[in-house]
Amino acid sequence: MRSAFLGAATGLAVLLTIAPPASAQSTTKTRVVYGWAVRSGNSAMTIVPRGATRSQVGESGLYAWELRGRKGAPLTIRYTGGVDFRQVNRVCGRPSAGHPYDTHDGNAYGTRKCSAAHLGKLLKGRIPVRVEYTGTLVAVRVRELVLP
Repeated sequence: MRSAFLGAATGLAVLLTIAPPASAQSTTKTRVVYGWAVRSGNSAMTIVPRGATRSQVGESGLYAWELRGRKGAPLTIRYTGGVDFRQVNRVCGRPSAGHPYDTHDGNAYGTRKCSAAHLGKLLKGRIPVRVEYTGTLVAVRVRELVLP
């Protein structure tokens, strides 16, 4: 926080306190959940939390995620138009087409940047995802997972 002293011609003193923007003041801690996501109304998804393991697929050198048993109650997480959604398929809004049509990084997350509208379109079915969300259950990042 920074204060500035402003003087007036009449001898009045005004003390003005300048605060940094709210985004710089609070560092919001995000949580992560892995699981299958399905649509739950407008701009919301329900995720059944699952255990997730990333492992190598055979001798190919490629990695993929395996979603294991349930790890808690279903979560309903909202998302806005500003959500950072990365999809596996090269064409936004379409289900994964499989290798070599997929775009993913070394951690087996989707890398194709798509909009929240494409996420809503994909959620008509169920998709494997990694979701980073705030304490108020609002998604910050959604990454589609590569499955074996």
